[in-house]
Order: sequence, then structure tokens, then C-alpha cells
Amino acid sequence: MRLLPLAAVLLPLLSAPAFAAFQTDAGVNAAQFLKIGAGARSLGMGEALTASAEGPEAMYWNPGGLAAARGLELAYTRAELPASVHHDYAALALPVNWAGGVFGIAFTRLSQGAIDQIDNVGVRQGSFAPHSEAVSFGYARSFIEEDALTKDRGYFRDSWNLPGAARRFEDDDEREPWTGSFRAGGAIKVVSETLGTRTATTASADGGVIYRPSTRPALALAWAFRNAGGRLRYIRESEPLPFEFSLAAAHDWEPERGHVVTALEAVVPLHARPYGKLGAEWEHGVSKGVHAIGRVGFQGRSAPDLGFLSGLTVGAGCRIGGFSFDLAFQPLGDLGEAFRLSLGWKFGRKNL
Repeated sequence: MRLLPLAAVLLPLLSAPAFAAFQTDAGVNAAQFLKIGAGARSLGMGEALTASAEGPEAMYWNPGGLAAARGLELAYTRAELPASVHHDYAALALPVNWAGGVFGIAFTRLSQGAIDQIDNVGVRQGSFAPHSEAVSFGYARSFIEEDALTKDRGYFRDSWNLPGAARRFEDDDEREPWTGSFRAGGAIKVVSETLGTRTATTASADGGVIYRPSTRPALALAWAFRNAGGRLRYIRESEPLPFEFSLAAAHDWEPERGHVVTALEAVVPLHARPYGKLGAEWEHGVSKGVHAIGRVGFQGRSAPDLGFLSGLTVGAGCRIGGFSFDLAFQPLGDLGEAFRLSLGWKFGRKNL
């Protein structure tokens, strides 16, 4: 009788950081590859990107960020993980006039070198290469842009200016606290994993919002959920996907030189301990159309098991016109290191 040694398959895979070998849900949830983030920018900022995600990479972090795209945008990321595990992410965002928003498509693939297949008496029966894929289809739009509630301001103003109100609005030009930029989006994702001769497929959903109040447009408040629904079944029993919920905030700063973004995020997985993320990004104009970028971050997912240094991340990049290039690095103690390289293209206002 030939048996697929699942332990031999899973142990090399679980050595990769994003497969959460150091997470308590590693034996509870299937499709751990869904925890690998998209983009070198995110890793450089400690993966605290839920509140500042924009364009194609927002398909992973917060589909609401798709709405920031003003033209066709493309992104590709290659991640090199311990145990010779490779992760590829490709996505596009395209504004569509007739739909009033932005459509997005993303493809994720995880692959590894060949692993020997051994039967129950220890005889080699060939080899196989485990792999996982996910395809996402998303849509996002801006429901409120700046003072878009002009027609209803009178109603809200009358409701706010009740007798005894602590602060009344009398100037028609004064901004009410309920106005601002509000972006929301969602995505449907098809997930597939192949382990030896077994393949399992399911579907899940992602969604999120990003809100910037008109009284403080430099501040972004966001929430997002990932991998909701869906279960993978290889033989008899099925396992859920690694669902998680994020609350985040980001702030844009304009110092004398450059542009700075700081981000803070709390993540609550369904079957693992909550953890936090911190990130910062500094962008400086080198010459006309050329910008240099530096990033630093910390994420608390790996630190309890792999040490404090494993939570630190650094990154750098450059932006030349509509082209961007980014690199990021994360040390992972005895497991090794994780690297990400990203390329991005913005084609201006090209939409349908």
C-alpha cells in the first residue's frame, strides 16, 4: 500500500515564515501560503499595509485600496523563502468608467523543488513538487470623495446641531466630521493546493475599507478581513482557511524634505494569537521624476518563537516616473532569511 507521507510534505513547507511554523494555527488551518503578503513595500514596513495599501497590491491587504488607482497599474513580486520555497504574486488594477470603480485581478503561486515520495516500507516511488495557487477577482470604489455629501449636508447639520450640542456648525464652509474620502472593496478568491496526488480547491472572500476624514485627510483608518469562508478537503476531513481580521491606521507626514508614512496595525487571526505591526516609509525626490525610498518595520508574529530580531524588517526602493522597484529583507533566526523583490508599472489615466 502506497501512502503519501504528509509529514514529509508539510514540514519543509512549514519552515517558511509565512507558513506560520511558529503560529498556533499551523496544524488547524489549511493553505498557510495565504499568509504570505504581497509586495516588497509591505515587508519593508513590517507588513503594516492595511491602511495605506493602494493599487494592485491592495488586492491582498485591503481590496478597498484598489479605488486609489487612477489608471492601469501592474505589479509583480517574487519572494524567496527558507527551504527553497518560492512565492510569486502578480496583479493588476484597472479603473472602469461604466462601473464607477476599479476592478482588480491577482494571481498567487507557491512552489517548491521536488520531494521524494516514499511508500510505507521506505522504498522511493518517484518524486513530486507540491504547489499552491490562488486567483482573486476584486472591485472597489470611492463612495464618498471629500465633500460629496453636499446635497445631504442640511439634514446632517440639523441632526448634529441639537439643543445643548457641545459644538454647533454655523459656517457653511466648515467641514463636518462625517465627510471625507471613503473607499471600500471586496474580492472573491479561488484557492487550490496540490500535495502529491491530492488536490483540494475552495473559494473564499476578502474585503475592507479605508477612510480619510476631511478634517484630517493625512490620517487613514482602515479595517480588512482575509480568507473568509472556504475549506480544503484532501481525503475525508476538511480544514478551514487562515481567516484573520485587521484594524489599522496610517498617517502621511510632509517634513521639509521628502514624504513620510507611518503605520500601525493589529491583526486578530481566528485560530492563533493576535499580534501587532509597525511600519514607516520615507520617500525623497532625488531629481525630477526620480524618488528614493527607505522602509523599516516590525511585526510581532514571529518574534515570540524566533526571537525579537525575526520581527524586524527593512526595505528600499526607487520610483522613476510610473516605474517602481522595491526590495525587502527579514531575518528569521535559525530558519534563514526571507527576501522580496517587486516591480510595478503605472500607465497613467488609462481606463475603460
